[in-house]
Amino acid sequence: MTNCLRLLKTKVSIVIIFLVALHSEAWSQSKRLEIDKIMNEVGIPGIQIAYTKGKNTDLYAQGVKKFGTADKIDSKTRFQAASLTKVVAAYTFFRLLDRGLIELDKPLMYYYTYDRLYNTTHGDKITARTVLTHSSGLLNWEGDVPSAQWRATPLTLQFEPGTDYMYSGEGFYFLQETMEHITQKSFQSLVEEEVLNPLGLTHTNIVWNDTLEPRAAYGHYELDKPRKLGKYAKTNAAYTLYTTAADYTKFIQQALLQGKGLKKGTHKLMLEKAGEAKKSPDVDPTDQYVPCALGLRMQLNEKGVAYWHTGSNPGFRCFFITYPKRKETLVAFMNTDQGFPAMKKLMQLFLDNNQTFWAYDWREGELD
Repeated sequence: MTNCLRLLKTKVSIVIIFLVALHSEAWSQSKRLEIDKIMNEVGIPGIQIAYTKGKNTDLYAQGVKKFGTADKIDSKTRFQAASLTKVVAAYTFFRLLDRGLIELDKPLMYYYTYDRLYNTTHGDKITARTVLTHSSGLLNWEGDVPSAQWRATPLTLQFEPGTDYMYSGEGFYFLQETMEHITQKSFQSLVEEEVLNPLGLTHTNIVWNDTLEPRAAYGHYELDKPRKLGKYAKTNAAYTLYTTAADYTKFIQQALLQGKGLKKGTHKLMLEKAGEAKKSPDVDPTDQYVPCALGLRMQLNEKGVAYWHTGSNPGFRCFFITYPKRKETLVAFMNTDQGFPAMKKLMQLFLDNNQTFWAYDWREGELD
């Protein structure tokens, strides 16, 4: 009798597992069809998505690397992460902060005399905090990035550091060179040693190398107009990360949500509100819903606090949003300049739609 009961329980368990798997596959197939619909509506050649809820992660890879070819996107296709690179740079900074190599509120010029700011009034007031909250006063870019002429261009300040908001890639590059000077290591080495290797991000590079070519997605002006393959040969803390949605999700889960590799106080500090954002020169009522954390943006809405960032490189649009209390994360990479209208549609598809998605509604995904 005991053996019969055990056999019956085993059969029931097998049936339950089969039904759960069947339901999961039906759910995934439904999502794939909806993603196809969004891609057609927006005009997206290829897309890569990772959605995590609790311990489960679903991956979606649809479309092609380059319009007019049969080279399909898969889960290991490398996309340009654009400004999502800044979050990796921020985490790298906090790793160095924990070792006492750099401070959050000490002027960066104390550590490193940046030649582009040598004769700039108030340039010596820029700190890591002002860089990470985009309150350094620096323009997004000043010159033809990443040319030698750009690197030699003196920088100007639009306001005294810490007194206003202006999204700036230049600030992150200044922080990059400061970290390189302090450690006497290249930024590539720093990111590999402090982020990629410890977190097991085996499908991520901070700069181009030719082994990526067969796996890289091409950017597009729009659906049927591909760009040349983007190959950033010089590291830049603001935009040169090549990665996958799965790897970037691993970074979010470990670095941002778990605080792996950081002291508890540092992890808490990284996620606290640290500054205000502005969508225009004048304060807008919606600014209050997307304040700055250190290297991240926050979303404050009906569901509580989420963290997010978007990225815009020529030919690419991407974003992530993560809800720590709900253990829910959505990451998406798209290989077209026209990709941002898909951002809200994807959030509505995967996340609880009974909320205001300020991450998109504030400036339709754009940060600069």
